[in-house]
Amino acid sequence: MSFTPIVQSLEKSKIRPRSCIWWCPTTEFTLLAIHAAGPYEENKDNLSDVYISSYTPTLATHSCEKAGFSRSVLATFCCHWSSEPRGKGLRCVTPELSIVAKRLEPTVSSLTSLEDSEATVQGALDALNHKQRLHLACHGIPNRQQPFESSFAMRDGPLMIKDIIRSNWQNLEFAFLSACHTTVGDEKSHDESIHLAAAMQSCGFRGVIGSMWSVDDEVARQVVSAFYRKLIRVDDSRRLDCTHAAVALHKAVKSLRNKILLGQQIVFVHMGV
Repeated sequence: MSFTPIVQSLEKSKIRPRSCIWWCPTTEFTLLAIHAAGPYEENKDNLSDVYISSYTPTLATHSCEKAGFSRSVLATFCCHWSSEPRGKGLRCVTPELSIVAKRLEPTVSSLTSLEDSEATVQGALDALNHKQRLHLACHGIPNRQQPFESSFAMRDGPLMIKDIIRSNWQNLEFAFLSACHTTVGDEKSHDESIHLAAAMQSCGFRGVIGSMWSVDDEVARQVVSAFYRKLIRVDDSRRLDCTHAAVALHKAVKSLRNKILLGQQIVFVHMGV
């Protein structure tokens, strides 16, 4: 995919290199990893070398305003278990959660973790009634025939898009969806952005990180570790500023280029602010 005409247009508009740009793809472009465009040739830049990409499902849901974010409380709920349908246990979830807790400990006053038997549908819904940020590690299950029944696999059953949209959560900021297929909609209805990440945005999360396809368990752990290290400012304030999530993801992936395969480098994408 050639991105040269786009970069030329951005340069004419005086958009500086390494700025964050937002993509609002339509039709078949919704299935493409636009942020990964490039010639992939020696001594030539790819798009990710020039700009930091983010996405928005519709122009109506996107806002660049960085207002009113609380930085004092973070909620994390995750689920994992050893026996699952299809036999696909998430071996690296426990190490991933330990990393998240370690990275966030200096910056947050309240960290809630729901694991194993506590990681229920109702437990997840209740937790987000009074929390603003989320890190979710589990299986993502798209349903292309019934998009509103796409779900996250909880201990006692699926947490569906329709459950999320019906919720009345307040003052939400950021969600990291460390799960497979969370930005995948209906292949036959490209312009209907009904997927797990878009559902999170529609219910109030200003920023969401999700995946375009299957994510290797170990890769997810590495990306999560690098992401939170980059997100938290290393200074006296030790601030957790979720408006920098797109930049943090970009830097995290760049730091792992020589460690993970290309298809897994580009699987995670940022949406929103």
